[in-house]
Amino acid sequence: MSNTLKRTRIALLSGLTLSATLLAPLATAEVSGAVTVTNDYRFRGVSQTAGDPALQANIDWSHESGFFVGAWGSNVDFDEPGYNGPDIEVDLYAGYYGEINDNTSYDLTLYRYNYPGESDLDYLEVSAGIDFSGFRAAYWFTDDYGGSDLDLHYTEINYGWAFAENWSVDLHYGYNFGDAIDDGEGFDSYSDYSVGVSTEVAGFGISVAYLDTDIDGDYEVSSGLYKNSGTLLASVSYAF
Repeated sequence: MSNTLKRTRIALLSGLTLSATLLAPLATAEVSGAVTVTNDYRFRGVSQTAGDPALQANIDWSHESGFFVGAWGSNVDFDEPGYNGPDIEVDLYAGYYGEINDNTSYDLTLYRYNYPGESDLDYLEVSAGIDFSGFRAAYWFTDDYGGSDLDLHYTEINYGWAFAENWSVDLHYGYNFGDAIDDGEGFDSYSDYSVGVSTEVAGFGISVAYLDTDIDGDYEVSSGLYKNSGTLLASVSYAF
């Protein structure tokens, strides 16, 4: 997979904003990968590591026709009193990338989220995205979020502005809704957003972003399991 697509996947699953140019043209078939360290694994604004650091890695194969497959993994922490949750998440994905013109591209992807040792949490999700002149919009859907048989929808819009060589300001807004987060008492959706800066130094990708959600009141979690309050996220990645 192209280095840009690779960075997109890493940014998406660590909760950081997306880069300005997502999904660069696929010239030849190739195998690539990356290793990332981040101070918190945020998924759509919610910590998957109880606010603790994560070590993440991916490997991808892409073909010049536009088809790609890959795998991504991270440590997770869902433990709570009386329940020892999975320690690892492994995601498999396959999709297609195409170009409409020099400024516009699109991608369709199928994901399989896997939690070894706790297969009841496994589920499938599909996404469709389009990129245009630094903007990216995408829609994600699953009818079995976390193995619950309940649907979850996610829409997002991102913008990256390359203000200097190897430097970008990254903006992100996402909206979560569906039966999977409807508690029947008025909470049925929430937004997550972030503002960040990313760069590359000596082959290492570095990203720093402030991320928050509009979750408040009794639903806001400021520390520990499923932390969803505002935080400063930092990551360092190395692609190979």
